[in-house]
Amino acid sequence: MDGRRRNYWIVAGLLVVLAIGAAALPSALSACGLAVVLGLAGVVLLRGNSWRTGALIAAALAVSLALLDAVAGILSPAPMGQGLVKTTDPKWWPPPDPVLGFRPRPNSEVVATATFGAELIYRHTYHFDGSAARVTPAGPAGADTYLFLGDSFIFGQGLVDDQSLAAQFAKVNDYKVRAINLGVPGYGPNHLVRAFEAGLLDRYADQSVKAVVSWIIPAQLARVSGDGSWLGSSPRYVVENGVPRHTGTFDDYRWSHPLAGLKYLLGEQFLFVDAIGMRQRQEEQADLFVALIARLQQLAREKFDAPLIVVFSWPDEASKDSYGSSSDFLVTVLNRLRKLGIPLLSVDNLTHKINVSLLLIPHDGHPTAYTYELIAGELKRRLTGP
Repeated sequence: MDGRRRNYWIVAGLLVVLAIGAAALPSALSACGLAVVLGLAGVVLLRGNSWRTGALIAAALAVSLALLDAVAGILSPAPMGQGLVKTTDPKWWPPPDPVLGFRPRPNSEVVATATFGAELIYRHTYHFDGSAARVTPAGPAGADTYLFLGDSFIFGQGLVDDQSLAAQFAKVNDYKVRAINLGVPGYGPNHLVRAFEAGLLDRYADQSVKAVVSWIIPAQLARVSGDGSWLGSSPRYVVENGVPRHTGTFDDYRWSHPLAGLKYLLGEQFLFVDAIGMRQRQEEQADLFVALIARLQQLAREKFDAPLIVVFSWPDEASKDSYGSSSDFLVTVLNRLRKLGIPLLSVDNLTHKINVSLLLIPHDGHPTAYTYELIAGELKRRLTGP
C-alpha cells in the first residue's frame, strides 16, 4: 500500500510539473518534449512494472504527438510575416468591442512597431477619428463618399495614415472626395456584414456613398469560421438556405458545443489536429465566405444604393500556377464571386511586371504605399473617371 501511495504522489507531482511547464513553454512541441522527459522520469521513479509501463507509454505518446506536429509544421505553408516581431502601444489593440469583438476606439492613437531581428521595419502612429475610422484627408462638405471596409490590407498596416488605400484614393481624386478608412487588422467578411447589420454604418446613410470597397485575401477564409486565436469574441455566422445568419460569437458556440470547442483548442496547439477534416472545413468556409460577400453586396445596395468593389490578392486563372497546390480551390471561390456580378479588381494584374521589393513591406507581406497608389489609380479610373 505504501508503494502504491508513493506512486500516486509521484504521478501527481509529475502532472503538476507538466501543467506548469505547458503553461510556461512557448509551444506545444516544447510541452511534448517536457512530457517525454517526465515520462522517462516516471519509468525510473515509479515502482511496479505496470506503473513503469504506463509511464513509458505516456512518453511514447508524447514523442508521437511531437513527431506528428513537426511533420504537419513542415507540410504547412509559412505564415505571412514569420519572424517579424510586432508590438503596439497600447498593448491590447484593437480593444474589445461588444458588437464586432474588437474595434479601434474613437479619437485615439496607436504606436505600432515591427522588427526583424535587429532591423527596424517600421514604427508609425495610427490615428483614429471620432467615428473610430483611421484618419484620412478630409473632403469638402457634401463631397461623394467612398467607404473602405476590410482587414489590415484596407487599413494600411505598417504605413502612416496618409499612405493607406483610402487616403491614396482621396489623393488621386485631388481631395475632392471623402474616403473613409474602416479597415481593422484581423477582420473577415463576417465583421463587415455584422457592422452593417448592427447599424454601425448608418452614420454614412445621408452622405452620398458612391461605392463600398473591400479587399479579400486567402487568410480570410479561415477567419469566417473563427480559426484564429484573436477571433473568439467575433461574430459567428452560419449559412441557411444560402443566406448567412448571425448566431452570436465563436466563444458562445464553443462553450455550448464542448466537442467543437475541444477540437478547436487542440487544433490551436497541434497542427496535425487542425489538419483533420481540413478539406471539408475548407469547403464549408468557402460556402460561408461567398455567402457573406454576397450579403455584403446586398447590404451596400440596400443601405447606400452603392456597388461593392472587391480588390483581391488571390490566384486567378491567369496567375494560379505561381500560387501552389491550393490555387485551384481559390480560383473556384473567385469564380463564384464573379457569378454574383461583383466588380473585382486584381492586384496581380496591376503589379505582375513590377519587382516585388517595391510592392511589399520587407519581411511583412503587407502592401507598400506604392502598391496602394497603383490600386487607387485603378479605382479612380473605374469609379470617378480619368
